[in-house]
This record gives sequence, structure tokens and C-alpha cells, in this order.
Amino acid sequence: MKKLIVISLFVFVSNIFPQSALSKGSYTLGGNVGFSSTSMEGSSESQSYFYFNPSCGYFFIDNFYTGLSLSYTHTSLGNATNNALGIGPSVRYYFIVEKLNPFLGLSYTYNKTTNGNYDYTSTNFMLSGGLDYFINSYFAIEGSINYSFIKYKYPQGYYINNEANGTIFNLGFGVKYFIF
Repeated sequence: MKKLIVISLFVFVSNIFPQSALSKGSYTLGGNVGFSSTSMEGSSESQSYFYFNPSCGYFFIDNFYTGLSLSYTHTSLGNATNNALGIGPSVRYYFIVEKLNPFLGLSYTYNKTTNGNYDYTSTNFMLSGGLDYFINSYFAIEGSINYSFIKYKYPQGYYINNEANGTIFNLGFGVKYFIF
């Protein structure tokens, strides 16, 4: 009987003070994965690109997410392969619209890339916008549009200035699990 009273009290109290997934004090676990392959007309080689980005985060205030992301990227072109590992912070602001919650975000990632001949580093500053669609109170599917500014630093003698800049535009898809 005591267990029934405690459970009933817990359910009653949790309904008096409801908390949403995007409220202060909530945690998230999530990530995205992607693959692409490109072939060039007149060439027998194709370039493939695979990435995996797990992340975790916390809401210090309502609708404002801060997080930490890891990244792994594998790129291959013919016999040449690159493997990159990265880490960095991110922030997002969510706009609440029932199950569909648009967001704007910023992130920074430091990457170390290796291949058989040399290693190099890069920094990535990314602007993003997207939507989280909540399937239930705890689980969301995410789509985003991302634009990245990248600065590459190569080893001495590899590139004329040992540095290069680039941009990347991509679409991302992932999932998020909210703990509150």
C-alpha cells in the first residue's frame, strides 16, 4: 500500500510541476551519421565520405542548449584515405512550437586528420538552423542546414602557405534523446 501511495504522489507532483524537454535542467544525448559517394565523369575512382557525430548537452536556461560534440570522419579517394577526429562545443536556441521546434545554432570543432603520409589540423566554425520533431516527450528526429567555415593547417612543405580556408554547405539528419 505504501508503494502505491508513493507512486501516486510522484505522478501527482510531476503533473503539478511539468517540465518540457527544452527546459532548464534537461540533458540530451544524440548524434547524426551520414555517408556520401561522388564519382567524376571520365574517372574510374570515386570519393566516399562517412561521418559520425555523437553529442551530449544541457539546458542551463529554458530553450538554450549548450553541448559537446565528438566527430569521426573517414574520406577515401581511390587508394588514399583520411581519418579525422574532432571535439568542440556548441550552442543552440530553440523556438517552441508544440512537436516541431525550430532552432538556430553555432558550433566550433577542432579536428586532427591523419593519413599514411602526413597529419594536419583544422578548425571548423559552423552556423546551423533546423527543426527537431518530437515523436514523444523524450525523443526527437532532427534535420538541419549547416554552413561551415574551415581553416586547415598543413605540415611544413605540404602546402604553399601551410594554411588553406574553405567552406562547406550540408544537410544533416540525426536523433536526440532528452532526459528531464
